[in-house]
Amino acid sequence: MARVSADLRSVFMRRLALAAALALTLSPLTAAGAFAQTAPAAASRGLTPAEVATWITGLGGRVGPVQTENGLTFFTVTNAGLTWAVFFYGCEASGCGEVQFSAVVPGAGATLDAVNAWNRDNRYLKAFHTAAETPTATVQYDVVVLSGEGVAQLADPLTVWLQLLPKFAAGMGYVAPR
Repeated sequence: MARVSADLRSVFMRRLALAAALALTLSPLTAAGAFAQTAPAAASRGLTPAEVATWITGLGGRVGPVQTENGLTFFTVTNAGLTWAVFFYGCEASGCGEVQFSAVVPGAGATLDAVNAWNRDNRYLKAFHTAAETPTATVQYDVVVLSGEGVAQLADPLTVWLQLLPKFAAGMGYVAPR
């Protein structure tokens, strides 16, 4: 009985070794076949400033011209008494891979304590304080753009931005001009 068990183990081990050798032998062929495939056409890097500006205009925002200053490409948007900017990062000829919504809120209520309280109590938008003759609070929201998804991928981030921006401005004591 012990002899039969040893023989079965020997047969099993030889088959296992054969299967492993076969797998190792075939895997370079499989990999080589994968390398021989035709590469897909280069996809767009993301979104262009013009695409985003046109889309926001279509939603009712008053969009300023696309500008480039100090290497930063952006445009401004005026909506509901607030002016904010859309900055573009990671840009190549086919588009930009990152978008940042940004607003500067001036006023006496824009204190370091108010900004710290915002950052502690709220998610998504980050803020920082700049002490000056007229102190300001800057709030930003960064969005990574996916290739091939179009401007519609900004719908949810823009909704978050438009809901939280007035809340931030009010928390800093900003009152929109009438």
